[in-house]
Amino acid sequence: MTSTALPTSTALPTSETYLLFRSGARLLALPTRQARQVMPLGQLSPLPACGGSLLGLMGAQGRAVPVVNLPTLLGHLLGGMAEAAPQPDGIRLGLLCEHAGEPLLLPIDEVIGNVNAEVPATQALVQDAQLGDHHAALLGLGALTAAIAGRLQAV
Repeated sequence: MTSTALPTSTALPTSETYLLFRSGARLLALPTRQARQVMPLGQLSPLPACGGSLLGLMGAQGRAVPVVNLPTLLGHLLGGMAEAAPQPDGIRLGLLCEHAGEPLLLPIDEVIGNVNAEVPATQALVQDAQLGDHHAALLGLGALTAAIAGRLQAV
C-alpha cells in the first residue's frame, strides 16, 4: 500500500467561522475562536517609543492590553487605512482578541457578522480571502503579535 503525502508547504483549506468587521474602509476578518469581545475603547495609557504601531494600553478583563494601530501596521499592505471612527454616540469600539494567550485590542468601526468559509491556513499578517459573499483581508494574529512584540519588550 502506498500513501501520497502532500508537501508540508501546501496548506489545505479548513472550514472555520470568521468574524467580519470593518476598520476604516477595509473589511477585515479573523477566526471567531480568536475573538473574545467587542467593547467600547476607554481611556488609553500611551506607551513611549512604540513607533506608531501601538496606540497605547487599555484595561480589559483585569489586564493591561495593547491597542494596535491597524492603519499604521497594515496601511502599506492594504493600500491605506483610515483610523477607526467613533460611533454616532462618540464611543470608539475595540475588538478584544487573543492569540497563544496574548490579548490584543483592535480599534474597529463595526462588526459585520460571522461567516463560515474554507480558507487555506497561512502565517501571513494579511491574506486576501473570499469569505462567503464578502472579500476581506484575513488577519493573522500570530504575525500581528510578532510584529508588535519587540515594541512591547522595549517599553
